[in-house]
This record gives sequence, C-alpha cells and structure tokens, in this order.
Amino acid sequence: MITGIIAEYNPFHNGHLYQINKVRELYGHDTGIVACISGGLTQRGETPILDKWQRAALAVENGVNLVLELPAIFAGRSAQHFAFGGVSLLHKLGVVDRLVFSTEYPDIEQLSKAASIDIDLYRAELQFMMKQGQSYASALPQVMSRITGIDVDIFKEPNTILGIEYIKALKHLSSSMEPVAIQRIGTSHTDTEIANGFASGTAIRELMTNAAETDTSAGISQEIRERLQSVVPEATYNKLISLSPSDFNRLYPTLQLKLLNSRPKELAEIYSMNEGMEYKLMEAATAPTMTEFVDSLLSKRYQRSRINRLVNYILLDLTKDLVAEAERTGVTYGRVLAFDDRGREIMKEIKKVSALPLVTKVSQYINQRDFINKYLTTPLQRQLHVDIQYNNLYELGQQKPQLNKDFVTSPFYYSR
Repeated sequence: MITGIIAEYNPFHNGHLYQINKVRELYGHDTGIVACISGGLTQRGETPILDKWQRAALAVENGVNLVLELPAIFAGRSAQHFAFGGVSLLHKLGVVDRLVFSTEYPDIEQLSKAASIDIDLYRAELQFMMKQGQSYASALPQVMSRITGIDVDIFKEPNTILGIEYIKALKHLSSSMEPVAIQRIGTSHTDTEIANGFASGTAIRELMTNAAETDTSAGISQEIRERLQSVVPEATYNKLISLSPSDFNRLYPTLQLKLLNSRPKELAEIYSMNEGMEYKLMEAATAPTMTEFVDSLLSKRYQRSRINRLVNYILLDLTKDLVAEAERTGVTYGRVLAFDDRGREIMKEIKKVSALPLVTKVSQYINQRDFINKYLTTPLQRQLHVDIQYNNLYELGQQKPQLNKDFVTSPFYYSR
C-alpha cells in the first residue's frame, strides 16, 4: 500500500516529520510514501528557503521514499490549481492508494460535504458581499460556513482550504485514492510563534530572516540556533545554518525592464492578467524596490500572494494559452527529485501500470538548444520548460546564480 502526500517542505520541519510518522503508525512501517512538492517557486509565488533538490533530499532522509516535482504550471497558481495538479500527478502514477493531508479540521465527512458545494450557485451572494466592501477571501468563508454549519474560522485556515480542494480534485478525477485527514499539530500555517517543538514554515522562514539581519562575524546567534534546533530535524538544521538565501528583490530590475518595454496588449496575454491590471503594473514599475512595487498594488481583490504569482508569470511569459493547454492535458510527467531503495521499487511499480513518464534526466525530453530557442513541440516539453524557468528565477535570486541546473542535476539517492 502506498500513501501520497502533497507538500512544499519549505522547509522540512517537525510537523512534516510528525505527519510521516503518523502515516507509518496508521498503515505500517513498510507502507510506501510518495510526496510531490513545488519546485523553483512556491504556491504563494515566493522563493523557497532551499532549492527543490535540497528540500526533496531532506524529505527522503526523514522517511519519504520518493519525491516528485509538482509541475510549476500547477504549483505556482492558486490553491485550487495547486491541489488539482498534485492530486492529478498522484492519481496518474496508478499506484497510490490514499492521499494523506494535515488540517486543523480533520473531519473527512464534513470536508467532503464542503467539497461538494457548487460555489457558482452562490455567486450572487458573494458578489453582494464584495460590493459591501468585503474581499472574496473574506466573503467565501462566511458563505461556506452558512451552508455547512462549520465554524467560519475553519474556512480561513490554508490547510483546511487545501484539504477541501484535494477532495474536490479526487471527485473530479473519479480517483480511487482515499482522502485521509490528520490533525495538524502545533501552530497554524501562518502563525509566527514557536512552541512545544513545533513551528509553521512561516515562523521558521521569519526566524531565518531575522538570523540573516542579525548575522555577525560570529555567525547566527546562539538563541536563534536553539530556537531553530527545537522545531526542525537535525538534517534541516544543518542546511539552514549554512544557508545562502535566495532574494527575490534581485529580480526587480529585470521586472522593471520587462514592464517598461512591453505594450499593454502583450501584457494582457499573461495568465491571470485581468481588469486592466497591466496598466497598474506598468505605472507601479517606477517604485524603487520590489517590496514597494508589490505594496502599491495590494487591494482587497489583489492580495500579496496573487501579486507575487503575477510577477512570476510576467517574468516567464506564462500566457493564458499555455495555462489553458495544461488544464486540458493535466500533468504530463513525474519529475523525480529524490528517492531511496523503497522509492526505486515504487518507480518500477509505476512503470508497469502507468503511461505517465518518470523524468530522471531532463535532456532526454528537452535539450538545452531547444530550451534556449523555445523549440517545444509537445505539452510535456512546454510544461518542463516552465519548471526549468521557475528554477532559474530561484537561482537569479542567489548571489551566484547557477542557471539551467535542471540539465545537470541528478535525483538525490538516499541509502538507509
């Protein structure tokens, strides 16, 4: 029996380790675990604290058997598309029996009820609330709470929202995978507190930001080291204390040039560019920093994560047509990032029952010349091209970027 997990591991922390141990407690030590994770950039449009190979390696070192990359054309979008991409990938592998996710509200019956709601039937109610000054993100939980009777705060938790989207995707695909919800331990996903050996990824990233700001010739302070050591496995700790973080602000001059040299008509073809947003972006491009640029565009309809994602789409020329094609075809491959011996066995099982290609060497599907010339003839090549470009954005945030690493980096193998 094989368990699937959809995650970002940004970074891999004690909450993730608890989930893996819980899976083994429920289904036996020999159960296989396959995780799919975001790659060069996160679902919120930010640069991850470690690159995708490092995050995948940490997952395998801590109990996952096989880590695949969730194609960026799904991973870098809203919760609905992130969830659908992850479920689609696990479903197409043909060997995953259940999808396990952690949530603040692990009542599968109620989550399934929420997932069955056709929100389009309540569109008029949502629009009325938005006209009264509420954002969509504020109005939707209230409508969902009224329909289901579930506390409104439950629908504000990112993990619960994702859990509902996972179940929707399972229903849409008529998947035989069983959804299994595990009680989330510790703080909320967006909480910045560190307590009782657990902390959210948000809290850990904030801690590392503080570490970078206070770093001296003596290195990271002992206090920060101790706090970090209390909430992440040893392997993660060792990676983080020697971290050279990617800084997305380094991409701002490139974004400015892109916006100032583009015509509104060209920008309008970018995915998620709606309501004349291209004009606002071009006006905002005179802001002195990326932070001020994003801040100037924030509104009830355009929250920070949406702006961050839109910036990525602009930098990569991610068009509406390209995304529409991905939605028609779904995930077209499984990109292997890390595995152990059990993971190797799982890959053999996948190859026996699934038509989905497992990509271990990018050059077998797209060479560097075709990549540079954008000579891309298949949906697989076009999706893979986006993955490579997303990782290039991550690298451009580094002090010493290593571009096109996807062509030269092999999957990480861990021998237990």
